[in-house]
Amino acid sequence: MLNTLRNNPLLLTDSYNLSHARLKCNMDWEVSHLYNRKEGMILYGFRETVTELLSIQITEAHVVEAERCAAMQGLAFPSELFRRVVSECNGYAPIAVESVPEGTWCPAGTPFAQVYNTVEGFGELVTWWEGMFMHAYFPSGCATEAFHMRRYLEAKQAEHGADDGFLWRIHSFGFRGHRGLEDAYWAGTAWNLSLQGTDDFHTTHHTPQAVIGSIAALAHKVTQQYDDELACFMHAIDSTADAGEKIVALVIDTYDANRVIELYLPELGRRARQRGVRIVMRPDSGDVLEQAIAIYRVAQANDLLDAVGVIIGEGMNFEQVKRYDARLEAEGVPLAFVAYGVGSGFYNHIDRDTYGWAMKTAYSNGKDRMKFAMAAIKRSIPGRVRLVRVEGELTAIAHEGEETNGEEVYETIYKHDGTGKPHMMVAGAAFWNEVRDRIRVQNPQQQAIKLSAAIERKIAALAEQYL
Repeated sequence: MLNTLRNNPLLLTDSYNLSHARLKCNMDWEVSHLYNRKEGMILYGFRETVTELLSIQITEAHVVEAERCAAMQGLAFPSELFRRVVSECNGYAPIAVESVPEGTWCPAGTPFAQVYNTVEGFGELVTWWEGMFMHAYFPSGCATEAFHMRRYLEAKQAEHGADDGFLWRIHSFGFRGHRGLEDAYWAGTAWNLSLQGTDDFHTTHHTPQAVIGSIAALAHKVTQQYDDELACFMHAIDSTADAGEKIVALVIDTYDANRVIELYLPELGRRARQRGVRIVMRPDSGDVLEQAIAIYRVAQANDLLDAVGVIIGEGMNFEQVKRYDARLEAEGVPLAFVAYGVGSGFYNHIDRDTYGWAMKTAYSNGKDRMKFAMAAIKRSIPGRVRLVRVEGELTAIAHEGEETNGEEVYETIYKHDGTGKPHMMVAGAAFWNEVRDRIRVQNPQQQAIKLSAAIERKIAALAEQYL
């Protein structure tokens, strides 16, 4: 079943779209924008979402299956529209999709993508796959979260005068918490764009030039094999050294974390130093921050700070990292002594509303259109636009009749003019590298998109007509 999810692209829509072709009075030409209406974000995952979907050639068999599925819901499928795609357009959607380059900081309200039809009469296809396009909110949300975490680490690194080892302090423990492998793919590759420590082994395949790494580590299942917990820890140190590795994490709460800290830690630290290994103690239950502080005090008292560290992985998210760091600073514990393993706290709070993703019509039935809404945050921009960067700030301007000296931002990631095969900017490892490099130079200071005077006049005219 899972391996058939993309077998028929016509099914990958919301059921109410089946009725729109007959409810509309005109489908000649349409333009829609996709927005992050609520907050600024990093765009990531949109290109691959679009091209993976629109690269599928639509066939008569797809239409027949869609008709059958529509009947199961008591609906009529717009068969004529899609049979025209098959017969007149070689089976590819005659639309164009423009977006900002991925890895770009998009202030709130940015029309980060623009979709329009390229052949007259196919306007309904502009929003047919709206739901699929919206799915890119998740990789974008994860990339944005990782971006902010990286900037936090860099700020703290500068504040404390630490070396680049400081940037490894936040480690991904997220793989097992995902709802499915596709989410794990997006979150894991988004993490690697900005952060370095990860247990998401599968991402090594997708991001082969990422600067990432992990370490050997005990799990409870390993410790439980031993009748003597101390012997387990000693063996972990020795086997790590024998393998030629330099660091191993020891989970300390299988039985009694306090006993490990107070009784075992000095002996373990000395053994680790002797074998050229650094041990990272991992408290995993109870008051893990207090345990981390206690580990520091014991290591400090025994002159073992060069051989001992801590990683906390219990219930962590970015906000918790910042709170714990503030406490460590207050207690005089060097931040570099404590690392964090962040699991589902990296992504569980991200949904479509986090950044206010939406797709809205900008041109239809021969005129510019917009959603006014009772809440200003839900208002959209009328007309086809160009995105330009003016003095470093993203600005939306009218597509025609408005001159600018700004740098054009949109790139066309998919376009099919109705004949042959479509133009597509595919994603892949090289593209991922470009996104990573672009993210590193983004400035998130611009909080909201700027609108040109011409667009403001359009909005005012529409407000006078409809409000």
